[in-house]
Amino acid sequence: MAQGSGEEQAGTRTERQTYRRRRLMDISRLLPLIGALLLALPLLWPEASAHPAARGGVSMSSAIIYVFSVWIALIAACFVFSLAVQRWADHWTGGGADGGSAASRPSGRPEDS
Repeated sequence: MAQGSGEEQAGTRTERQTYRRRRLMDISRLLPLIGALLLALPLLWPEASAHPAARGGVSMSSAIIYVFSVWIALIAACFVFSLAVQRWADHWTGGGADGGSAASRPSGRPEDS
């Protein structure tokens, strides 16, 4: 009975890791699309003109501040995403700081030497 629950727990853990890996892959696919949409958004804004009758336009300086803000936010999002992927890869492969220790150990058992 205890053996069956251990297998069930291992299956749940594997499913959870697979789920997280798929969510990271989804983020990696969506981040460039979201960035392109956010950077293209100022093209839809009405232009502020010198004509006094035109109201509600967005000035060029506001649009440039928006574009650079989105750019910085995308860089920060990519950085956070890369940390998450690195953490996931270290956890998934069992690697430590050197990165190659998991490949030399057979099936996660402690070394006999």
